Formats: sequence, structure tokens, C-alpha cells
Amino acid sequence: MKIAVIIDSSAGIKDTQNYKNLHLVPLMITQESGEQISDDQDLSFDEFYQLNDSQLLKTSQSVPGVMMNKWDELLKDYDQVICLLLSKGLSGQFNTFRMFSQEDEYKGKVFVIDTNGVSIILKQQILETLELIEQGKKAEEIQTIIESKNQSFNCFIIPKSLTQLVRGGRISKAAAGLAKILKITPILKYNGEIDKEDKTRTFKKAIEQAINTLEQKTKSNNKQMDLSYSRADDEVIELVKECIIAKGYEIRLIEDMPNTITCHTGRETFAIALWEN
Repeated sequence: MKIAVIIDSSAGIKDTQNYKNLHLVPLMITQESGEQISDDQDLSFDEFYQLNDSQLLKTSQSVPGVMMNKWDELLKDYDQVICLLLSKGLSGQFNTFRMFSQEDEYKGKVFVIDTNGVSIILKQQILETLELIEQGKKAEEIQTIIESKNQSFNCFIIPKSLTQLVRGGRISKAAAGLAKILKITPILKYNGEIDKEDKTRTFKKAIEQAINTLEQKTKSNNKQMDLSYSRADDEVIELVKECIIAKGYEIRLIEDMPNTITCHTGRETFAIALWEN
């Protein structure tokens, strides 16, 4: 049984050549002019940040024709195709392609899995899927395993700067101005969707509080945290790492934040996740 895995760019993996049987069908980034750019390996992080600093970018689903052409292409060489895509709580991506996968020509061949994931959450699910394929599992079994655990994590997002949230209209200028004066940093919860969790004084306290809350919410004794971040100064990144290690955790995955999230939260945003197992 030969199985291929398709991902979109919301996991932050651009170069799939480092992984066996992994293929990318990117999400799209829309500029203020309406022009769309594929969020793939041809868009470097430097180019993305130049664009993101100069205008308000939006993200949109993978092009359906591109995705389905990739299915057709892969099914010539593979028996089954697994799609691990952006959380349905953040995009219509999952629902769109789950619907297409139910067409007669793809039934039993293409499996669009409900990941509930993005960034380091989705990256971990991709790594587990590739491992399950190596173990000889079929796509049906893999779908059951991944979907049974798609809420078995706790994750917080901490934006050090509120600039992008203001630009996108998610926080008012007045609220952001007051937060800056009072040195308030928000803590956002990710559980398939992004929502408010808490706020505290100073960025460091926000990181420490997020780590403490992760520890309290997680029932297992897992001591491996995953970390993702958008572009930030080295000393800020080191501060976050030190806070995690000081609490007795090992950093397992450490990744650049995908453009999908950075478009909305901007620079200096950190995501910390802890799985139940």
C-alpha cells in the first residue's frame, strides 16, 4: 500500500523534499491590490515580511483545481492520498476538500483528515502520520488515529506587539495604546480557533503565565513543549526558550510561524503548545 500525504502551507513546511511521500499544495496570500501569491517555497520569509510590513495581507484557500490535479497526479503512483490541512475553525479549506473527496472518483482513495491544527500542532500531526505510514497503517486507520487526538493539546498564542492586530481591526487603536502604556500583553487560546484567554502585565509574565496554564490544563506528564514564532529579535526568542526550560520542559518542535498566522498577528508572536501524550 503506497500512501502520499498532501499538506497546505499552514504547518510552516515549505520544502517537502526533506520528507518521504510529502507534497505541498499551498494556501494563497492576497495583497491589497487583489493579486494573489502562492504561499510556497518560492516565497521566501524575507519577501513575505517585506510584503506584510507594507500592507495588510489576507490568506485564502488553496486553489481547488490545483489541489484536485495533485490528487489525480498522485493517484497514478499511489493507492491512497491523505490530506492534512488547516483547521476548519480558521478556514473553509477542510470543508471544501472533504466535500470534493466524497466524489465517486476519489472515494476510498483520498482522505481529508479533520486536523483541528495549524503551525506546530499541524506539524506534529504530519510527523505522526508519516510515521504511521512507515508502520504500514492504511489511510482509514490513520484518519481514525489523528482525528481521535485532534483536541488532545493545549496551545496559547502570545503577541508581543499589537501592531498587526490593530491593522487588521481585531484591536482598536485606543485599546492598543492603553495596553502599551500599561505594558499589557494578551494571551490568546488556540483550540482549532483563536480566542481570548487572558492578559497580564509585560510580555515575560504573559509567557510565564501561558506556560503555567498549559501545565495546569494538561493531564499527562508530558515534559516536551512545542514552540513557534514569527520574526523577532534573538534576545526575545531566547527569553521565551529560557522561560520554558526554567519550568522543567524540553523544547521538542521549534519552528518559524507559518505565514497563515503571521498575516493576522504580525511580528514577535509566539505560540506554545503541550500535547496530552
